[in-house]
Amino acid sequence: MDSPKFAQFNITSTPYKFVNSEEIPAHVLIPKELQSGPRPLLIHFHGGFLITGHALFPDWAAQWSIEYAIKHSAIIIAPNYRLFPESNGVEILSDVRDFWTWVENSLPTYLKSIGSNVVPDLTKVLSYGESAGGYLAIQSGLMRPDLVKAIIAAYPMTYIDSPWYCVASDNKAPMGAPQMPKSLFEEHVAALAKGAIFTGAFPPERMGLSLSTLQHGMFTLLGNEDEIYPTKVLAKISKDTKVPYFFTFHGEQDSAVPCEETVKFVEAWKGKFGGENVVGTFVKGDHGFDSEDRLDSEWLKPGLEGVTKAWLA
Repeated sequence: MDSPKFAQFNITSTPYKFVNSEEIPAHVLIPKELQSGPRPLLIHFHGGFLITGHALFPDWAAQWSIEYAIKHSAIIIAPNYRLFPESNGVEILSDVRDFWTWVENSLPTYLKSIGSNVVPDLTKVLSYGESAGGYLAIQSGLMRPDLVKAIIAAYPMTYIDSPWYCVASDNKAPMGAPQMPKSLFEEHVAALAKGAIFTGAFPPERMGLSLSTLQHGMFTLLGNEDEIYPTKVLAKISKDTKVPYFFTFHGEQDSAVPCEETVKFVEAWKGKFGGENVVGTFVKGDHGFDSEDRLDSEWLKPGLEGVTKAWLA
């Protein structure tokens, strides 16, 4: 990867699972100056409405997150995963679940196999993602609270069963995007070969498909299983569960993912687990407002202070 954002890392890739004989890769980013020994893990799930995006798409690697990993000598692990509509919500989450199993059981061996002297410290694991990746970061923390110590969810998709995702409307224009025809989604689905999967795209590839899906309320096809929807997972989990520290932030003018839904989700989290280990930060900005922000940005400090303590304690 030639992007200057990744210039401080050695990057390798390896499959963490296979579906229909097609590999689904995890990308391992090790800081070039990293010393040998145990190192914390920063797991990054990419965004893209669960429809587009790629773990190594540099435009969605926020500058502050790169600096955060470097500051704390962390290994970044960035998985791809199956995308919608080729795959449904349960299948996407099964990839996430299998990825965590791979991290736990196979990552140490993989690092040895590539000649690395660093060792993953599985007691220091942070789950981070933006937009759809924020959704997967949250789901990861609820799925594996025994492993994940902290969550950072940037402008996450949360209420995916809300009208924003499930009701057609001509009032959805993420970042000023035009209205796309429903036929774009329908024709894409009709042309899919049986068993076909798709695991990554560098935007603008599939952005039109993402818009058509959102604008015509087609997220209903993700599935109706409770495990797909974070608030339904919250409802089932015991209030006594030791969940990860949770930091989420959102731009108040977000035109792609409603900020008010993140505000609502933070309140649901507090109602379930209390307010001691959750920070919601809401600032001026549209979707992806943090892309070039630096680690010393004032708005980040309150949330990251708690994350760092929980992650690295």
